[in-house]
Amino acid sequence: MSDTQTSADTSAVYEEAREVLEDILERMGLDASVEILQEDDRIRLDIDCDRPDRIVGRRGQVIDALQHLIGKIVFQKRPSDGPPPRPVVVDADGYREKYASKLRSLGERMAKKAVDSGRTVPLDPMNAYDRRIIHMALADSADVTTRSEGEGDDRHLLIVPVSAEA
Repeated sequence: MSDTQTSADTSAVYEEAREVLEDILERMGLDASVEILQEDDRIRLDIDCDRPDRIVGRRGQVIDALQHLIGKIVFQKRPSDGPPPRPVVVDADGYREKYASKLRSLGERMAKKAVDSGRTVPLDPMNAYDRRIIHMALADSADVTTRSEGEGDDRHLLIVPVSAEA
């Protein structure tokens, strides 16, 4: 199969995911449209709606569930002989970037606390994606290091001042 054919098959998978997402939103009683945005490392399905709070849900639970469902659809429908599909991110009203910004800010505040106190600061348990955002935000810091600790739902991030590592 040619690269052009594989690319067309992959595009059809994302188009089907967009249609399924629009159908789900319609069944939720929402008047929404979904745009496919191709980014370097992922595909973003951006929802335009007058009620983004209903799509995001409490603490992002609804949008995370939609993203999980759409991701499963894309994975199952991928062409078997082509490259793996890029990850799909479902977003509404810029929620994902706002959330990532809050996590980066939390990391910076807790890094300052760790440096000021000279002690390791543990964060509450969080999923791998959230931990990664904070790890990356503090990766270039000369004052702190980060590491994950714990198992399963108890896995959390530790922010360790460099002075405490010596």
